[in-house]
Amino acid sequence: MGRITFAERLHDILRERDIMQVELCKMTGIGKSAMSQYLSGAFTPRQETLYKLASALDVSEAWLMGYDVPCDRKIPTGRESDSDSFYFTAADDSMASFCIPNGSKVLIQKNDYAHSGQIVCFSIADAQEMLLRKLYKQGTGFVFTASSSGDYPPFIFSESDFSARRLKIHGVAIKVIISL
Repeated sequence: MGRITFAERLHDILRERDIMQVELCKMTGIGKSAMSQYLSGAFTPRQETLYKLASALDVSEAWLMGYDVPCDRKIPTGRESDSDSFYFTAADDSMASFCIPNGSKVLIQKNDYAHSGQIVCFSIADAQEMLLRKLYKQGTGFVFTASSSGDYPPFIFSESDFSARRLKIHGVAIKVIISL
């Protein structure tokens, strides 16, 4: 028997997860017409689209393409340097008011800069851990805030803290996975 096709695998996982085609379109931003062609087997997706589908369905790209590999998506540990993103596990409830509860996996897009209002993963030079906070520009300084409860005081830094390497932004949060 030959390799299972992409269309068969896509049908299988949609049926298994009870996801409708229109829902998958919304989850991935892929048009209904393109999705219909993928499901019918008329076309197979390009790499970028395959990644979107595999990420949305939480399966490996190779499995989705029909290869005889485990279905489970491997999640990087945060120590991978050859990738442009990594997963960070929220270690407390400091970001709960931003819909990131304790234990959530947060996909961080590696970047050494961020814009005001973005949630960032950063570290302070004398600390041994990375933190997740919302960044705000305030005058010539930067404020990193957690939840609005007041249980976690904000971190306040100046531009000189960046240039003196006392502070490092590792990246910007782009996705959250919450386990139920």
